[in-house]
Amino acid sequence: MTNLPATASIVIIGAGIVGCATAYHLTRLGWRDVVVLEQGPLPKAGGSTSHAPGLVFQTNPSRTMTRFAQETVALYDALDLDGEPCWYGVGSIEVAASPERWHDLKRKHGWAQSWGLEAALLSPEEVREHVPLIDPARILGGYYVPSDGAANAVRASAALTRAAEAGGATFHARTQVTGIEVDGGAVRGV
Repeated sequence: MTNLPATASIVIIGAGIVGCATAYHLTRLGWRDVVVLEQGPLPKAGGSTSHAPGLVFQTNPSRTMTRFAQETVALYDALDLDGEPCWYGVGSIEVAASPERWHDLKRKHGWAQSWGLEAALLSPEEVREHVPLIDPARILGGYYVPSDGAANAVRASAALTRAAEAGGATFHARTQVTGIEVDGGAVRGV
């Protein structure tokens, strides 16, 4: 059993990418009494973060979700762990092999233009310039977002953990949550 502060205002259960990012953002907002509990080891927590591919696609029909993704890309791009990057902005290309799919990609391009996300519709030949293995005769075109990419989620989690700890958060590995005490509609203990 880990000895936790008796007065922690915020307890985050899980130190995957979401828990680490939450602790990071809270400490940046000035919270100092943040405790993060993880049942597995750190930084390679036991959930999906440790084996997720880390792909980040920013285009979404929701302006809010697009903005969240853009902020996520900016954050990951600014992180490094011991000199190693946490983000690889390699871009993304979706291709259309049917008129219906091409229509869908045009709709995505419209969202991107509306939400301020740099994106382009590519001809089959332009797709091949980016992906030489593509046979341009088999596609109608592509949708390209140059700032999409992949995060190394474990490395990003570790970098966010360090930043959150520097801001006052504490992390507890191998700490299993067995219950949550609620009194009067408020959480009183974990």
